Amino acid sequence: MTSIWSRLARPGPLALVVLLAAAGGVVAWGGFNTAMHATNSLAFCTSCHAMRDNVYQEYKTTAHYTNRSGVRAVCADCHVPRDWGPMLIRKVTATKELYHWAIGSIDTREKFEAKRHELARHEWDRMRANGSRECRNCHAFDAMDFHKQTPKAASAMQDAMKAGKTCIDCHKGIAHKMPDVTAGHRKAFAALQADAGKLVVAPGTTLYAIGSVPLRLGDTEQSAGELAASTAVTVRAVGPDRLTLELTGWQREGSPELLYQRFGKRILAATLTEAARTQIETLDSVTDEDTDDHWTRVRLVVGAAPGRFVTSRDSLWTLAARIEDDNCTLCHALKPPRSAKADAWIGHVNAMKRLTALDGEEVALLRAYLQNHAKDVAPSP
Repeated sequence: MTSIWSRLARPGPLALVVLLAAAGGVVAWGGFNTAMHATNSLAFCTSCHAMRDNVYQEYKTTAHYTNRSGVRAVCADCHVPRDWGPMLIRKVTATKELYHWAIGSIDTREKFEAKRHELARHEWDRMRANGSRECRNCHAFDAMDFHKQTPKAASAMQDAMKAGKTCIDCHKGIAHKMPDVTAGHRKAFAALQADAGKLVVAPGTTLYAIGSVPLRLGDTEQSAGELAASTAVTVRAVGPDRLTLELTGWQREGSPELLYQRFGKRILAATLTEAARTQIETLDSVTDEDTDDHWTRVRLVVGAAPGRFVTSRDSLWTLAARIEDDNCTLCHALKPPRSAKADAWIGHVNAMKRLTALDGEEVALLRAYLQNHAKDVAPSP
């Protein structure tokens, strides 16, 4: 039987077809591979004005562009895997960028800034998921000479190495300007406040404070203290510019000025003035078997202006979860509320708030959310 090789050795149609196919495959593969690498070049990445006029200008001011050793990391070094398989996957997923280029999603400075945080989050999440693989192409813990780093940097790097942290957990905004991570949730908070201002309530309705609310004693103008974010109150009467509210909560022995939302948990409900404390009605008393603390459930009638309440905590928790996601993930992976107890969250939030741009109202809502969803707190009915 004549072998395929002997047939190919003789000029003929089959040999010609195979040779042409082989040549075509080589050309196609070479062209494809060339295109893959061409789209990794700095020139290609900055060929559209959206990148050239925004992130490229920021990148040129960083050490990844110009440094004393003359080593430059271009866009693909940080955003595209080196291995062929992951590179191909990344290229396929990036084709959606062509669609957004076509429809002009970020073709102006204003559009780009509006989406900066969203775009950054996509990359932060991708890099966290792959262990900052592209960063580790150049930076590796086992190649670091900690003695040549500053004491602060060496300590941080060694702590990160022991904790199994990934580069992007701490190193954001090193090649591009940091986005305003507060813009999105502050816009949502403003929308929630606008809806609260339109709310029409009736006696018997349960309301929840969207932030701190000044309280008045009964139907007077005397201060009764301040309601805390997420605290529940019941409407007793509705006036043109005043709501009469029934406030129920727990006092812990030794701290009569503080009212808490739950028995045994320091989830703030309100701070009370001395005058308000004289008007309190005691409902019952319980001793916490775990701590021996004496808790008293009380009720107080107060007045407050409308416009700072919603009828469900769901909208508050949605906003608070977004605040947590936008801000807490700047330094580490998101930790679920049930990763700590309610009282422990007080210390965690107080320790971390200085590292954020959150204001007092945002911190209070975030703390209330974490505490009300902590591992030792049953879900609200």
